[in-house]
Amino acid sequence: MSGQSGTAAARAAVERELTKLLRRSRASSTRLAGEVHPDLDAAGYALLVTVLELGEALPGGVRAADVTHAVGLHKSTTSRNISQLESLGLIERVPDRSDARARLLRVTTEGRAAVSRSRQARRRRLAAQMDGWSTADLEELARLLGRLNDELL
Repeated sequence: MSGQSGTAAARAAVERELTKLLRRSRASSTRLAGEVHPDLDAAGYALLVTVLELGEALPGGVRAADVTHAVGLHKSTTSRNISQLESLGLIERVPDRSDARARLLRVTTEGRAAVSRSRQARRRRLAAQMDGWSTADLEELARLLGRLNDELL
């Protein structure tokens, strides 16, 4: 193959494999959500993890608007998911010390524990699935995925 047609074929192969990976990722998110709580869906799981991750830098809690921006959803969708997470006992609304009118979101102790259990199970599954991979292959995959994540927006 010439350079240009070889590049086009390689890009097509990458696109095909990314599509397959994203499809499997959605299925995995659904499974992870169910491990956290049987009534939780993949969108709610993504929002829960976002509140957890943003909350690591802001232990007092995070604003719903920041969560909406981070997950890229419409604020009405985020609001419904927040209400569901709150009703499931996975997050709580707490007063904002800098603005008495505002409320912040924080993952509950139960929510943290459920996400932690889910992540540990996911790591065990991934370790078993990649058991035959060499350290060099794992490092190369991590490097390339990091590069892809840095370049995708």
